[in-house]
Amino acid sequence: MGRKSLKEGKTELLTTKLDFTSLVGETVLRFFLTKDLIIQEEPARDKDRPIPLGDLAAWVSLLEVGIEEKNKVIIRGKVEGKAVFYSTAGPKEVGWGADEFSREADVPGALPGMTVNGHGRISFLEDNREPLEMDGKWLYRLQVEIEILLAVSDPQQMEIGVGVKNVPPEQVIRGVISAEELVGEKNVPLTQTRELDFPEQIDYIKTLSCSLVDYSYEKEKEGLLFKGELVTVIHFIAGKERGFKENRQTFSQQISFPLKKGVEVSLFPRVEYAAHDLLGKKARQRIYLDLFVRATRVVQQEVLTAIRESEVKKEYLVFPRTTGIAKETLELVQRLAFPYPREITAGPCRILELEADVQENKVVVSGVLEKTIFYLPAPERESAGGEEEEQWPLAIKLEEDFNRSLQLPGLEPGSSVAVYLSPGRTEFAPAEAATLQVTHALLEVKAWETDEYPVVVPFRVPPETSLVIYAVRPGDTLLKIARMYGVQTSTIIEANNLIDESAPQAGSKLLIPLFFKESKAQ
Repeated sequence: MGRKSLKEGKTELLTTKLDFTSLVGETVLRFFLTKDLIIQEEPARDKDRPIPLGDLAAWVSLLEVGIEEKNKVIIRGKVEGKAVFYSTAGPKEVGWGADEFSREADVPGALPGMTVNGHGRISFLEDNREPLEMDGKWLYRLQVEIEILLAVSDPQQMEIGVGVKNVPPEQVIRGVISAEELVGEKNVPLTQTRELDFPEQIDYIKTLSCSLVDYSYEKEKEGLLFKGELVTVIHFIAGKERGFKENRQTFSQQISFPLKKGVEVSLFPRVEYAAHDLLGKKARQRIYLDLFVRATRVVQQEVLTAIRESEVKKEYLVFPRTTGIAKETLELVQRLAFPYPREITAGPCRILELEADVQENKVVVSGVLEKTIFYLPAPERESAGGEEEEQWPLAIKLEEDFNRSLQLPGLEPGSSVAVYLSPGRTEFAPAEAATLQVTHALLEVKAWETDEYPVVVPFRVPPETSLVIYAVRPGDTLLKIARMYGVQTSTIIEANNLIDESAPQAGSKLLIPLFFKESKAQ
């Protein structure tokens, strides 16, 4: 703790360094891309039609995020992937080059000069359409949904007053700053492997669904113990055998992560994709998971807000304050208009719409899910010769609306919220002349409000100074310059007739008005 002259010939201000990273806001951005995959080799055929692609995989690479203007985050990156198809010579892996994308996300409170972290991954990947034949080549049109997890943080590094020397206690007004600090983020790739047995040699295999169910974590001395169950359903052809095969696999994984006192952990797990190596009558299944970990803690600091009958320099700090977090497990039931089939499973599920209506003491979340269902009809069809006709799974798409109200006491209209929805396991059950589909999902809402804290800060220049001319250096932002002199960024913008809060050009000169004259506290 240091001492600074409050004013020449008067008392001394006791100060401390405010040095932490506050979490300004977070959100999740989802958007879709269409990828055309062209295969030159002739695929194997079944009943005069091409065999569908096997396992698909995609990932986000070279992600770049930044804040170029107020409340706006710019995201740029690339998507790469690969697919397995089955020709007469057997399975072959085909990769596709990087496709670039660029998007914007609204994050209230984000300013140029703050730090923004982004983690990109694939949340939906599908090739459910028949391929098109052209000039001896096959065109597969893939639907890809990208999910970007964003967090904007504000590194606070400044000197603030916490006390004053030789002033009666009744003249000192104090307050407490309370803010959520971002301790750290970590991406943890996980891989689970298992061998599957089949009655005959495998000719074809494709993952229809793969979901993570009943996951949890435990805090340990060195980090986290993450555990859960993976449920995978595949479609396979092995000699005369074909159909669906379900595999369940429990796992636990140690994750090294700093867990200091008071740290809260948020997990964002997702199954990326599943792949198979064909080994005669066996298949080695590899499931790739993406686990994103975010750690935060609440920081409190007592500060000096005013001194009665004294002229002080003040700065008004703006900090987001978490109002609360609400979680709810969804169970969405749909009645499907066909009898319970021989085999059925849920395919990819994507979020078409997701909206949040912030009301007093609650958030109403509504949305639309698009679901893909694969099934083999029953009873089995027979050909004219009495033999069973070989069948590929039929695929249908359905949409389902949902609406949920999550209680958050103390929440007020106008608060900022981040909504996370993670579709999970889907179950099916027979009903009279129909089939029931039960989809499970986890809905999580985090809400925060913005508080303004007046704090007494030491004079950065002589008290009589009312204006400074500042030469902009490389790497400077308006936020950084404003904090250097204890003024608002809006003050600098207005004084220099700037258009926005983007970084000023290095070498340019800025007028910094210093309003030291404060009305005395009553």
